[in-house]
Amino acid sequence: MSVGSGGRAAALAAGWRRLLPAVIFALWTASAADILSGEPLFRHAAGACAALIALATLATGRGMARRMLLLLGGGGVGLAALTDHWEAALAGLDRAAGFAAFLACLYGLRALVQASPALPTVQSAFVAFRPAARRGALQLLGLVFAVPLAIGAVSVIAPLVAKEADPARREDIATWAMRGVGLAVLFSPFTVAMGLVVSSLGERLPMAWLLLAGLATALLLAGIPHLTGQCRFPASLPPAFWQALRRVLLPVGLLIAANLALVFTIGLTPVHGAVLLVPLLGAVVAANRSAGARRQMRDILLADWRRFDGEIAIFVGSLVFAGVVTSLPEVRALVGELTGVLGPGSLVGVTIVGIALPAALGVHMLVTATILLTAFAPVMPDAAHLVLLGLGGLLGWAFGSMSAAGSIAFLAAVTLLGVSARRLALGTNFRFMVAAMAALCLVGLLLP
Repeated sequence: MSVGSGGRAAALAAGWRRLLPAVIFALWTASAADILSGEPLFRHAAGACAALIALATLATGRGMARRMLLLLGGGGVGLAALTDHWEAALAGLDRAAGFAAFLACLYGLRALVQASPALPTVQSAFVAFRPAARRGALQLLGLVFAVPLAIGAVSVIAPLVAKEADPARREDIATWAMRGVGLAVLFSPFTVAMGLVVSSLGERLPMAWLLLAGLATALLLAGIPHLTGQCRFPASLPPAFWQALRRVLLPVGLLIAANLALVFTIGLTPVHGAVLLVPLLGAVVAANRSAGARRQMRDILLADWRRFDGEIAIFVGSLVFAGVVTSLPEVRALVGELTGVLGPGSLVGVTIVGIALPAALGVHMLVTATILLTAFAPVMPDAAHLVLLGLGGLLGWAFGSMSAAGSIAFLAAVTLLGVSARRLALGTNFRFMVAAMAALCLVGLLLP
């Protein structure tokens, strides 16, 4: 490539970065209009925005997102052409647009929390020095902030690690912080994992039971290290910490309550509720903050949205491929035969292993979770099996968040926390989550 063509390519990429937030805003607007009106035109408009972003990623992007789009998106389009399943491919594209709008709103929620004037107090008040108390505090901090922030929770914890020079202690801090981040996946309505599970399992899924089962599992797994003496509740944290934490998370608590109210009163999914509510909450909070805090919120959001095309490309490739594959009669027949041989409870174990193992090898959990949950949901005989299948998908995703190279959260933690990817991946969290996943597989086998 000549110097001139390289310069033009760089200028094109820079121009696209400036334009990308406007395209994402248009995508969100179309998705919100679709939720409110049910008009397919708006849903297809959002899908067109997602397709535009994915195509631009092919031209200007590089790395994992581009490779996954070429492999999965190209494979999905090729299968659709061979089998004439274009409707399934377009449905996958529309579904990807819905998730892109959801994650765009989660970035807004992240900006709201990270621009909170009380957040520095939360970070500076972290004074648990003894190892057990430090681990308990880190697990708590990761868990609490991962509910609204998902992978953004790592950036809240990173300043605490920056003060630590000992590599072994840095690894210990990262391990327990990521333990909390991973466990939040099991019950938080503001994660892509939960949104994907709910949308894949369909209307038969009892949402309340999945959320309760996920919360109970997260609390159990968070409590086990306390019982074994590995960590303890951080009683040494000063009152200023808890006061500041309450100020930071109060808007998030109100949002969760409003979101769940929409889920259980008018039947919206958590994804749809967040798409409608997060911008409204952000506007209300911004109106009550200083001009400097509002500028910080805006800058954080725009910076995130300008780097958002890779994730949208992964959504598009994964969901188009999954939509076409799971619509094929041959695949449905294979799943039916597998169910007859293994039984529906065994498919929970297949789902857990089928998400966790590829994630450890570098495949994003979105790909395998979408395919497995969409394929197995129709053969689940009752609500209990559906809830367990959903919990299995969330547990496999939680493993990936803590210990797998296929997880964006894990890769972000390695970079921001400055620890060895191999040591973090194969450390305490790996063994802990393997035991937890084995236990859930056993529950699936025992379920009648």
